[in-house]
Amino acid sequence: MTRKTGTLAIIALLVVIVSGFISYSSYKNSEDATVDRLAAALIKNDEAAVKQYMPRYSNKKKISKDARNIFYQQLKKLKQEQVVKLLKDEENFSIKEGASFLKPAQVYPNARFLVIELPKGTELRAEIQAQEISGEYVEDWNKYTFGPFLPGKYKVAYEMAHPKFGSKKEKETVDLKAEDQRLTVKENHLYENNPKFQKHLLASAVNYFDSLNEGIRDGLNVSSLIASKEHKENLQASFEELEPYLESFDQQFQTVKIDCDSIAVNASQTKVQLDLYTDLKRSMKLVEEVGIDETLTSDKQNAITSFVYDEDQKKWLVDELDFSTYQQDPEKWEHVESYRGDVEKKAHWGKESAGDIV
Repeated sequence: MTRKTGTLAIIALLVVIVSGFISYSSYKNSEDATVDRLAAALIKNDEAAVKQYMPRYSNKKKISKDARNIFYQQLKKLKQEQVVKLLKDEENFSIKEGASFLKPAQVYPNARFLVIELPKGTELRAEIQAQEISGEYVEDWNKYTFGPFLPGKYKVAYEMAHPKFGSKKEKETVDLKAEDQRLTVKENHLYENNPKFQKHLLASAVNYFDSLNEGIRDGLNVSSLIASKEHKENLQASFEELEPYLESFDQQFQTVKIDCDSIAVNASQTKVQLDLYTDLKRSMKLVEEVGIDETLTSDKQNAITSFVYDEDQKKWLVDELDFSTYQQDPEKWEHVESYRGDVEKKAHWGKESAGDIV
């Protein structure tokens, strides 16, 4: 072999090697190869590789560690081919070739945002994929904006706290693939099907009857009645008008129930009305001068009950009980909150003795 021939052979070999290297590098750094490696890195939670192949959002904003961790959560149950398909979705991700065959292609997700809009005065705590998140708050709209997130379907849990209706928890799945999402919570959603609010109203009713018993035993003095100021004043005036004609007055109850489906709140959020049942029994014996010997009894058990919100006490108080309503069967109520004491709660007042517990 001549020197010239040897030189040509070496050059040919170098060409083959260089061509092979370029071809290999081109494949290694191609879009398909990059997507495959990124999918594998996401499944393995390989943060360094994820940063290399998916460095930022398509709007050039930085991808936070929290956003990556939340994205990892939704991929846990996916196979690599499913993740590859997600990354190749052009509505959610864009793929750009490297500046040269030596640099890998990179994947850029579209930034997605979640907006939760609430009635004024409502506070919010939120989690996405079981991870607590904080958002930008706009007071004028009582709006929280969370994100940016990577495109995907996420499980969102949030707890709303309203000064009048208490707290309520919700869970939803939001689709942040194709576009941002907005959750708008209406005022009625805060109290409808809200167990804490229902329990609060039931407790207020029970406290009313308990404190009324105390007032009866305290000489028909209802100054400590747990009710609205107007109701308390009207009831006290009624007792004072009735007392000269009374020999004794008794009251007892053990059970209180409310029909949760009947709860209605007025537009200004100052009054609540609902259907109430109680096994309340009252009896009164009049003085001899009245000329009625038998004991008068009342066992009306259904009442349309109104509550008003007390701004000072920050609670709903009984304002009116209308026992002239038609008889209802609580057994037919579908959604009920109920209270039943261990024993009947009884109160007695007599003209010749101080009020006492029977």
